[in-house]
Amino acid sequence: MRSHRTIGAWLARGVWAAAVLLALVGGQDAAEAADQTGHVKTQCEICHSGLGRTAAALPALQFRQDVHADKGFTCVDCHGGDPRAADKQQAKGPSTGYRGRPTGAGIVTTCARCHSDAELMRRYAPTQRIDQASEYATSVHARRLAAGDARVATCISCHGAHGIRLVSDAKSPVYPLNVATTCAACHANEAYMKGERLAGGAQLPTNQLHDYQASIHYRALTKGNDLSAPTCNDCHGNHGAAPPGVGAVANVCGTCHAVFAARFEQSTHKQIFDRACVECHGNHAVQPSSDEMLGSGAKAVCVTCHSPGDNGLAAADKMRGGIERLKGDIAHARALVDRVANQGMEVSDQALALGEAGNRLTLARTEIHAANPASLDPIVAEGLAIVAGVDTAGQAALAELRFRRKGLFGSLAAILVVVVALGIKIRELDRARRSP
Repeated sequence: MRSHRTIGAWLARGVWAAAVLLALVGGQDAAEAADQTGHVKTQCEICHSGLGRTAAALPALQFRQDVHADKGFTCVDCHGGDPRAADKQQAKGPSTGYRGRPTGAGIVTTCARCHSDAELMRRYAPTQRIDQASEYATSVHARRLAAGDARVATCISCHGAHGIRLVSDAKSPVYPLNVATTCAACHANEAYMKGERLAGGAQLPTNQLHDYQASIHYRALTKGNDLSAPTCNDCHGNHGAAPPGVGAVANVCGTCHAVFAARFEQSTHKQIFDRACVECHGNHAVQPSSDEMLGSGAKAVCVTCHSPGDNGLAAADKMRGGIERLKGDIAHARALVDRVANQGMEVSDQALALGEAGNRLTLARTEIHAANPASLDPIVAEGLAIVAGVDTAGQAALAELRFRRKGLFGSLAAILVVVVALGIKIRELDRARRSP
């Protein structure tokens, strides 16, 4: 196997050497050699590809898979220079507009030359936004960059430099399934983030990825194959990345959980909670909600602020009691309907009614975010009324079933009596026929 690899390496080097030689002696046509995929290589790629297994060769190899290469862009569109010159000095001469490798703010400027040009982008990607650079300028990354911190993320930190793929490409670092890992390349690196501070002065944590991977959002994204489930950029932004901030958390969560956010706006907690939704649900390690979070039980979150005997905890217990009652009555009625259905009775109307009762239970669970038992009670009452109607219909169906069984038993008994009587009569007739 090692010999095959060696031969392959020699062949590869021979191909690149031949390409360079052709470029040197063949003029303009040889300087734009095409590979087996049809990609036309500039002199930049030919030279850099022939540098063996070095860092200088990597960009040329990666660029073959780049979305910009697919659109016909070449090295000079970002770096400048003469793509046909085989001589290094001529290729990078002052008259060629050679810009070299951009760094820091230069990276953003280079990308923005095209991505902020509406006319140009309409030719290549008409649906793509052109405000990425201006949005990036508002981000915490851009502000740190302007202040002289060259370690912050720029365009290539997330998208790559020479192997850039479409966002919809599963191999792209900004594909929904890959975003968290991309952000974590910096934000989960303790050594890299050392010294970075939150607004209050505390050390910026590096456990966000670990917590997020334990959340319901991550499970929905990876296990449930729901690409719309939130990941880092859904809450923090992508080009305009910034912490949500105290006043924005409810709005950020409300982009998906709109009804809950609307109820929270009506609650007394709106004026009390500094971190809004995060107070009860957390931020990165968000867990599935449950009824146990409400009230004064061992798993309730209300007890983190409220003490036994205060009005807030009493209100929470009252709301929990209403929900538990409705939930229990629905379970009892559903068991009754299932029992009747198994006996062959028609209960489709009752099943639909139970669905409506379930909707009221969902609404009740939503309404608790208003933290007002007075607004919850009518919803619970509606659900209980629906369940009561289902229970009445189910009991009536059981009564009818019992009546039918009694009628059937009576009919069977009458038939049995007739059969016995006929048997006795037949025997009597048979004895009479045999008598002399």
